[in-house]
Amino acid sequence: MTGHGEIRLDSKGAIEKALRLEGPAFDSLLLWAPRAGAAFTVIDSDDTLFRARLLELKEGSADIVIFEEVGKIDSSLEVILLQALPEKERMELIIQKTTELGVTAIIPFKSEKSISIGERDARQRKSHKWDEVALKAAKQSRRPDIPQILPFRSFKDTLTHGRGLKILLSERPDAVGLKEFLRGKKDRTVTILVGPEGGFTEKEVEEATEAGFTPVSLGKRILRTETAAIVAVGIVGYEMGE
Repeated sequence: MTGHGEIRLDSKGAIEKALRLEGPAFDSLLLWAPRAGAAFTVIDSDDTLFRARLLELKEGSADIVIFEEVGKIDSSLEVILLQALPEKERMELIIQKTTELGVTAIIPFKSEKSISIGERDARQRKSHKWDEVALKAAKQSRRPDIPQILPFRSFKDTLTHGRGLKILLSERPDAVGLKEFLRGKKDRTVTILVGPEGGFTEKEVEEATEAGFTPVSLGKRILRTETAAIVAVGIVGYEMGE
């Protein structure tokens, strides 16, 4: 945040601090599509989180008032979700819930058994609203950031975006359990690769393994792809978060 602030009291006598946002801080605020009176979460240079309210949006600047400190960022964990595109509105559900759980970036892709973005939008065009879904979920969960929803791509291209600890969700009975696999790991970036209904083909598993992904299991139950994605992001966040 840039600029100077002033101290004021609210109607109950609580101290509030008014600030003017300019430059990069103002540009970041615009990503939230703010409206006067809306509350949101901001972060300072010490990684302290505050709740703030937009007073006025101007050309090149915004006046806000900070009214509550809500603690420090509780995790430096980066979670990247590589998601085979599901049918119907399941992608919207995945974006919404994994955003609430702290996912950093989501990349939808085409696998052998999944549909394409063209097939998905031909039935019900909604992919253009995915950023909006992420924004609303970030606001609802009071996140200080919005996850990236990257463009739809091929399976092979998707594998190149895996970083850090790379996990492939597998239904194989010999796959190590996710919780067990994460035990003792100190990585601060985790990539989760989730297949479509029906799973990955043997060739895709081989390609993913060659790219550094380790097959892991979420247990004996067979889960829908959206359930698997949400559960995996939740477990990774819980086990690896600070």
